[in-house]
Amino acid sequence: MGASRSNSLPGLVVGIIIAVLASTADAESDIDLEGSLGYDSNAFELNPVVGVQSGMFTEASAVVEGIGEATGGWTKRADIGFAGRLYESALSDANQARLYVRARGSSNEDYGDNGWAWSLRYQARDKTYVSQLTGEVATFGGEPIGDRYDKSVADLRATWRLPGGRFGRLSLEGWALDQNYWDDYEDLGLDRLDSNEYGIGPTYEIGDYDRGVRLGLRAERRIYKDRRTSDANGDPVAGTDREYDYYGADARWRHRFSRRVAMQVSGGYEIREDNGVGYDDRTRWNAGVDLDLRLPRSNRLSLGLEYYSRVFDNQVAGDPTINDEQPDKEGFEGRLRYQRPFPFVDVRDFSLFVEVTWESYDNSRDERYVYDRTVGLLGVRKDF
Repeated sequence: MGASRSNSLPGLVVGIIIAVLASTADAESDIDLEGSLGYDSNAFELNPVVGVQSGMFTEASAVVEGIGEATGGWTKRADIGFAGRLYESALSDANQARLYVRARGSSNEDYGDNGWAWSLRYQARDKTYVSQLTGEVATFGGEPIGDRYDKSVADLRATWRLPGGRFGRLSLEGWALDQNYWDDYEDLGLDRLDSNEYGIGPTYEIGDYDRGVRLGLRAERRIYKDRRTSDANGDPVAGTDREYDYYGADARWRHRFSRRVAMQVSGGYEIREDNGVGYDDRTRWNAGVDLDLRLPRSNRLSLGLEYYSRVFDNQVAGDPTINDEQPDKEGFEGRLRYQRPFPFVDVRDFSLFVEVTWESYDNSRDERYVYDRTVGLLGVRKDF
């Protein structure tokens, strides 16, 4: 990981969350543990021309949640989670880890009353930045910048649920987010990714989670702390702060046909506009379908397929390391997960699972980011 910068907000967020965790220590708790062994056919998402790198990995995750009742009829929750993936030694640059702590609260109102919910979360991510142009740890000006994208994110969300009626229910969510990258490589002039975000989004729901429709809108602004607006040549303009405005919509239809079969169809659309000449304007959309089958003897099978598209109005040129995302990305993702009670031991809530994910991004305009990837793993899960 890169060196941590001074920032009082993450410490404040973590302190508040720990206080909520302590308040739920004597309440009901849940613990979920997973461990698995897997194979990755393209660990760095590389174009075959660059050279695909494949290998084995081990993965582990743990989530601990406390649930309790607060005064005024509120439900309070606090959880902490960790997930990590370790590859064989030849692929150690693909190792990654994520940690989060979160505190939440929700009113237990009747459907026809006003309701409220809030969530405060802090999360950290560690992942070596490997260039998709070379397959090696990324460099800038000849200097390695492998910690470029190690970061922490603190976010606060609040939701107001309006009284529901026979035709559905409207809610309004607002959020604020602080994103801090730990090593900004200021001596290389790459201190351009730290940012704050503010957003608001109404949501309308008809029915419930098992049989219903959800429609949402979103408007958000991202303000960079050290990044400048670009001119028509893509060069930063002194004295100007880069800002992005996001406008999007999403929809979800879910229907449980029976106790054993449920299907979900979802999609989303988003445009981004910068406050300069449109150098970073882009359009993103996705559409997908998921099928959940609960088979006899507590067996469960989940299937999913999604098409994803992210296209920049002006193709990003030059070295991409000044950005926090790839230029273009268009293609399919598939998911399959099969879970069943562990076959050789009789332990409550102990299960065996097989999971396969597949990515085929062959439609990108920029051939540097065209790739295929398959990840398969076999693991065990224990719920307490």
